[in-house]
Amino acid sequence: MKVGILGSGVVGTTLGHALIRLGHSVMIGTEHPQKEALRRWLLENSQAGQIGSFSAAAAYGDIIILCTSWRGTKKTIEAAGIWNFKKKVVVDVTNPLDGRGPDESGRLSLSPGNSASGGEQIQAWLQDAHVVKTLNSYGHQLMTAPQLKEGIPTMLMAGNDDLAKKAIADLLSQMGWQDVVDIGNIEMSRYLEGLYVLWYAYGMQTGNWEHAFRLLRK
Repeated sequence: MKVGILGSGVVGTTLGHALIRLGHSVMIGTEHPQKEALRRWLLENSQAGQIGSFSAAAAYGDIIILCTSWRGTKKTIEAAGIWNFKKKVVVDVTNPLDGRGPDESGRLSLSPGNSASGGEQIQAWLQDAHVVKTLNSYGHQLMTAPQLKEGIPTMLMAGNDDLAKKAIADLLSQMGWQDVVDIGNIEMSRYLEGLYVLWYAYGMQTGNWEHAFRLLRK
């Protein structure tokens, strides 16, 4: 499968590396193709990795993964070309943070407050695409093949299209997620985004970033 990743930070390169190892081909869309970390990524993944513009990566991908900072997300989507998202599955890994950083308790703040979540806003911007919110609740260290000594973590996802969620659940399974849970429509994104705030605060308080959440059933 061809995957277009929009965003060339550590999240985008981590996911791109993992997907190539699984046999997929990846194009990372970026405004900074000469960035040293990105050039190293391309060297390490030359067998199935490419670097291109946002529009090239969006057109390339059968699935598109959004790994942008929140402030740059809408601009990136516009640069990628709305038409390149039509009828595609879009994985939203963003968190709508206000950019001020953590407070004294290690707590981040979400930009939308109590209004629409980031996932809902992206679905509104991409009305002809199928947005699935997932992978956003943890740092990049845990996004692929998570191994925790206390058990199997849970990956949650939300979106409006059941077939799109099934496709992404299959992809997450390939990436090492043994427990993937669908929590409902895209409106549930606000709770996944809030979960990242909780994950980050615990990391700040303990200095340990190798923690995750687990949904337990009776």
